[in-house]
Amino acid sequence: MNMVQYQKRILFTLQSNYLTSMIYRSGKTILSRLQLAAVTLLLSISGLIPCAAQTGSNDHMFPSATGAKPFMDFDSKGFIINGKRTFLVSAGMEYARVPRALWHDRLLRLKRAGFNCIEVYTFWNFHEPENGKFDFSGDHDLDYFLKLVNQMGMYAIPRAGPYYCAEWDNGGYPVWLRNIPGLRVREDDPVFEKYVDRFFDTLIPIVAKNQINHGGSVVLVQLENEHNDAWGTYMPNGYFKHLQQKAVEDGLQVPYFFSGLHHSSDPAGDSKLLDDPARPNPWFSTEFWSVWYNYYSSTAKDAQTFERRTMKIIAHGGNGYNYYMAHGGTNFGYTNNDEDAASYDYGAAVGQAGDLRPVYYAFKRCALFARSMQEILENSADATATYHSMLKDEKTRITARHSTAGDIVFLDNPTHTTQQAQLIKEDGSRLPAQGALTLEAGDIFPIVHNYAVNNAVTLQWAPVKILGIQPQGNTTTIVVYGQPGTPAELYFSVNGSATAEGGTALTVNGSKVTLQATFTADNKPAEYAFTTGAKKIRILAVNTAAADRTWFLEDEGKQYIITGPSYAGNLKKVNGNFTLETEKYWHDSVEMPAMIFGDGFSKALSKKSIESVKITALSLTPWQAKNASEQAAAGYDDSKWKTGVNPPQMGADGDAGADAWYRTTINIDSTGIYTLRAGGGDRATVFVDNVVAGTGDIHKGEIALNLQKGKHTLAVFTAHDGRFKFYSFTGRMDSVESKGLFGEVLLRKGPPSINTLTGWRFLKAGKKDDVSQGPPPPDAGGWASYTIGKDAFHQREGFGWFQTIIPAPAAGINQLLLNFKSVDENAVVFINGKQLARHDGWNKPFAVTMSGVDTITKPIVLTLFIENYSNEGGIDQPVFCDNVQSSMHITGWHMKGGPGNPEATTGWKPLNDVAPEGRPYFFRTQFTAPAYNGARHPIWRVVSKGLGHGSVWVNGHNLGRYPEKIPINGLYIPECWLKAGVNDLVIYDEDGKSPSAVTVEAEMAASRDEVLMTFFTLN
Repeated sequence: MNMVQYQKRILFTLQSNYLTSMIYRSGKTILSRLQLAAVTLLLSISGLIPCAAQTGSNDHMFPSATGAKPFMDFDSKGFIINGKRTFLVSAGMEYARVPRALWHDRLLRLKRAGFNCIEVYTFWNFHEPENGKFDFSGDHDLDYFLKLVNQMGMYAIPRAGPYYCAEWDNGGYPVWLRNIPGLRVREDDPVFEKYVDRFFDTLIPIVAKNQINHGGSVVLVQLENEHNDAWGTYMPNGYFKHLQQKAVEDGLQVPYFFSGLHHSSDPAGDSKLLDDPARPNPWFSTEFWSVWYNYYSSTAKDAQTFERRTMKIIAHGGNGYNYYMAHGGTNFGYTNNDEDAASYDYGAAVGQAGDLRPVYYAFKRCALFARSMQEILENSADATATYHSMLKDEKTRITARHSTAGDIVFLDNPTHTTQQAQLIKEDGSRLPAQGALTLEAGDIFPIVHNYAVNNAVTLQWAPVKILGIQPQGNTTTIVVYGQPGTPAELYFSVNGSATAEGGTALTVNGSKVTLQATFTADNKPAEYAFTTGAKKIRILAVNTAAADRTWFLEDEGKQYIITGPSYAGNLKKVNGNFTLETEKYWHDSVEMPAMIFGDGFSKALSKKSIESVKITALSLTPWQAKNASEQAAAGYDDSKWKTGVNPPQMGADGDAGADAWYRTTINIDSTGIYTLRAGGGDRATVFVDNVVAGTGDIHKGEIALNLQKGKHTLAVFTAHDGRFKFYSFTGRMDSVESKGLFGEVLLRKGPPSINTLTGWRFLKAGKKDDVSQGPPPPDAGGWASYTIGKDAFHQREGFGWFQTIIPAPAAGINQLLLNFKSVDENAVVFINGKQLARHDGWNKPFAVTMSGVDTITKPIVLTLFIENYSNEGGIDQPVFCDNVQSSMHITGWHMKGGPGNPEATTGWKPLNDVAPEGRPYFFRTQFTAPAYNGARHPIWRVVSKGLGHGSVWVNGHNLGRYPEKIPINGLYIPECWLKAGVNDLVIYDEDGKSPSAVTVEAEMAASRDEVLMTFFTLN
């Protein structure tokens, strides 16, 4: 797959032939998802992923406190919730990425897909954006969200942090945390723990009061996230013990664990058993990566891939899983990290705009089956040996699970072609009797055996795919599915006699009831039934396409099955009249007959007609523009801004946005070309006396300016496209990945002189102490060519020399600066064989100054001795050399974050009357949107064609950052933020690009019609 570079590192610790953890460490290597998946697959093939050792990181859970055990408990074979064996099918969804008004809609879509649990991050910076000011209201109302999950009959798994990752701004750390002197994150640091405690003292009580033992939804809790040092229950230092103590003090009673469990795009690996007798708790994956965060939407191929990977978990002893993400949502405002923009669609089952993708229906098939069979799956053992001889086909594998509730035999086609298979029983009879089962490429086909449907009926054999089994009072409905023309067979035994209803395909012979039918292309379910005593068994046989449009619903404690619509939303009953909210996608031309099946009845649904006109674009009023760079003017009042001798990094004034202005004055002795050198990141536009004088990438360090002699106002506008998510980072974060201007700003006369050092060579060292002998000379034997970013140590601990030659600088230059963005992990710097500096820590920029005639009047031999202690190592990022001789240190800085006021009422002019190119500008327009009238449901996007970088507001709501980094053409406007009638659209373009090509268009793939279906009950 074509994945963006994903800065995650995998650290594997092997003990006693177990994989104790899978930990991702960013920056030490930059892995694409394809590479990451390949590493995971290789480890899976080696049989390393499923097991965990007792020491080091593990996949264990802390048990419930005594008071919570009757409500949430587990053993090594499964979860026990409210005394019932329960398979946890969890959906990753962030309330922070969905407006509160849409929470119910998104949760209902997930519930309809069979999910019974929601896993959710509780981002620290979302709830404490300013130091000491907490926000748990409105869109931030975690308590309401957890209660809503509970009201919908689902469970919750909060991931409490304090670190999150999640491709979220700053990894979830509040920006203000960066400005606490000496603070070290994710370590046993009293300063950091003080702020964590304050956050936990507010957060954890909300989680705690929503625990299942208090009548709430919370059944599990994760502390920390993907930490280098500990997963599961392992606590190697005081930091983890502190988190545990604080969470328990604040009321945590349900099971919990650190960092996560079995994160992977294929958690079950290569079909190895997930059973582990040494593990005291069930096997569970907290991050089953479905598709990826640089995708928009998903394909039928994705559905096939992830259905197989899910069924492997079910077939090999897994007790639950959480898809990350099942619904991705949106990075509203400035919440994106540097890898994404507004959309966090993730290619998820439920799209950013609430649309349903192919993987949605694949996940639904797996979820409904697993939950229907949870009495088996949550208390089972491997029974492959018992059933292995029943399958003669060499190309198809067999796996089986056995429990006191019954057995499941899984037929696995690992090939890339369709296979046929039959089971042969001990008496020589075949299952199915009418011909072979068809297993598509990669298909895993579950066959249920000896399962008690109720106290009077046992399902002896089901050589057919079961979508779900639903008790409905005196009726139990079994939905089976398959491709047209394939056999649909079920074999029952009953206690006593039975009476068949329907056609000849269902027969009764004493205590045996047999269905031998064939699936048809008819999209209406074939209905069969038999009764024994007061109990009725109803069988609905649907083809695979119709199975995707089969839904399990409840209303007022009663269960219903709906077939036909592409989605089944709310079901309401008023005076005996049922109303069902359904949808039809604009791109979907398939119509299926709609039916409802309840206890003892089935009826057709009547559909409300839909208007035929679709509006696909909205007209915009003439654009207006407002200068957003008044801060560059000479007389601008910056007296209330944040000040410093050196410029404070962006965010130091408490603004967590993506923009900041810096101002100071400079006095130039003579006219000419100058070079401004600054630290920080990312983009900068330099104004001299309110005139754009230069632009550049701050990461590269230099911007050329043409300056006149005299005193000038220097203003620098800086912007970034998302903060680093600090994956795997520990230690001081105050100067790492800073944004805006940071550190010393130097102004040197002359053009830019930064050179990227090339021509690197590598020579392996034997041990750490080799550094004391000094570097080998350039003409020593054994040197090999080296490329920046390459792993020189083959993912092992090691030591080595890295060397290049810096040409002698021009005459008169006797001071150079070496700028290192990152080395992996520690480095000793030598110049011409003499040690100049030492630096410890990967992904931490540092600089070394070279000066003196003896050093730089001849070619310079630059040598690094690098110590690598885990996995990849070397020089991560380019090394720069800069002439900083005779530079002026610019001081007296004023800084203020933010773009200004997007809702300003004054200062606007017609777009044609301004020339905004090259400086920040606001643009505004209006559009008229039709009311959502219960029929049309277009999904509107602001298509940002022609723009540079910036943000978009609709009716005062910040839709997020553009340009998008995934293949979607515009920013999603949540329906709840639109008004029927006139709507305001404001754009802040940091580059001053004209909005004349911007449009508001309907996304055809996500737009749908809301359709009401009705029927009357028989009574």
